[in-house]
Amino acid sequence: MYTLPHPLRLRNAIDGDPADDAFQLTLYASTRDDLRLLPLPPPQRDQLIALQQHVHDQGRRQAWPRAELLILEHAGTPAGRMVVDAGGAAWRLVELALLPEMRGRGLGLALVQALQRRAGAHGAAITLAVACTNGAALRLYRRTGFTVAGGDALQHEMQWRPA
Repeated sequence: MYTLPHPLRLRNAIDGDPADDAFQLTLYASTRDDLRLLPLPPPQRDQLIALQQHVHDQGRRQAWPRAELLILEHAGTPAGRMVVDAGGAAWRLVELALLPEMRGRGLGLALVQALQRRAGAHGAAITLAVACTNGAALRLYRRTGFTVAGGDALQHEMQWRPA
């Protein structure tokens, strides 16, 4: 169980639920400026984003078949999602994304800290990958005790270990 401050709540995403599916598409699109800014007619652009989200989600399911997909709600309204593969000595934070209007309000910090408390209670470390260009995410992860443990020119591999 994840413990979050009120009015935040995490719940399992429901496959095939139209509201969850629509939210996840909106959230994915909000993270893809590269696609949203293409000079395409809106219907074509939206179709491309939906296709890319489908490919993204299939890849995630193949790479982390046991990962739990959680929807973050703020006062009952979907605000973000977190995907965690919680098994073994090192858990994997596969994805953490918030809607643009929910960023910078402490929600990401609350999610990471809740994950750390849960992993710590199981004696598990947490690993993740973050784009080298994602300054906000890098600051969040460093602030919560993650350190760079490797990577390449595009992304850092980071880890956190319980005290």
